[in-house]
Amino acid sequence: MKKLEGSNLIVVSVDHGYGNMKTANFCFPTGVKVWDTEPTFGNDVLYNDGKYYTIGAGHKEYISDKADDLDFYLLTLAAIARELNTENIHTAEIILAAGLPLTWVGEQKEEFKKYLLKN
Repeated sequence: MKKLEGSNLIVVSVDHGYGNMKTANFCFPTGVKVWDTEPTFGNDVLYNDGKYYTIGAGHKEYISDKADDLDFYLLTLAAIARELNTENIHTAEIILAAGLPLTWVGEQKEEFKKYLLKN
């Protein structure tokens, strides 16, 4: 994570791996478990659109298109939150630096960009 001087812009880099999500300061398992109610026990819980998600729980099955379900979007939100939390930042404009394997860039680049920037 890098804060751009003189602005509220923060660059957050996220590597969307199948085994782990990686940022400048964190590495956590690429796994998501959904709950209808808030889990009794648990850290790393993300609340989104009326549901609770335990981040880093289990291991995500391989899918050829990372935008096929909501998991990588949720994992990206969690990665950004973890990075902002290192500096106790609660509000910021984010520049998200994300990538795909070179063999997928031609096919999936625009779809993945829309997927990550949908909200």
